[in-house]
Amino acid sequence: MQPSTTKSQPAPDTAREQARKRTYVAILAKIVSGELASGQRLREQELAQTYKLSRTPIREILIALEKDGLVQRIRNQGARVISFTPDDLEELYDIRCALECLAVRRAVPHMPLNQLVEFEQRLEALFRDRGGARWQQRHAELDLELHRFIISHSGSHRLITYLENISFLPRSLRLAGYEDNDPPLDMVEEHLMIVRALLRRDGRLAERLLAKHIENGKRKMLESLFRRHALATNSPALGTQRALTGEGLLRRTA
Repeated sequence: MQPSTTKSQPAPDTAREQARKRTYVAILAKIVSGELASGQRLREQELAQTYKLSRTPIREILIALEKDGLVQRIRNQGARVISFTPDDLEELYDIRCALECLAVRRAVPHMPLNQLVEFEQRLEALFRDRGGARWQQRHAELDLELHRFIISHSGSHRLITYLENISFLPRSLRLAGYEDNDPPLDMVEEHLMIVRALLRRDGRLAERLLAKHIENGKRKMLESLFRRHALATNSPALGTQRALTGEGLLRRTA
């Protein structure tokens, strides 16, 4: 008698990697929100018990957080939280913008047209079929796939590595809930415009559109960051709207 088939379970390595990512995102969210205050000590054993992981993946997560500038690890003293401010986030996006614009300049002649057409069709379908339980997830997956497609055709291993490292933190912040709840249709339109410029091999236009797209993403993330801080501290958002419109960030990036 044949054993009954059951739904396949994730491979052990995949499950461990998913657990590491979830834990990284959870600790990141607490640092950004201020729940884990600047200077607070992070003990491997306590974190392992809290997140039900062994000390080895916890150590790997702390090393990753140190690389992202959120944790300081001191020999024989463990790790301590470093404050993460809106200025840090703004700097991160500015660096990403400079590197990704360099990547698109290098990548334009090397992108296969058939794959660009496929991206255009998928984005058009996403715009038409907006809404539904998985719409946000489909958009997030396509967003990541498109940016990786551009970066991968830059022809520079170092550039690819740098951008993957820089982009990981904003992606993790989105997973932690630092994003708008409304369907980001404007972001889909921005992606479509970028892809159509790439189809025309118009590198200058593609670079301008990409820079604007990243700046808009930075503004949305900063607004979300201020909003979450205001909720956490039960205080006004410290003039967030004024700071991020006209008199602040938008004036600097116009």
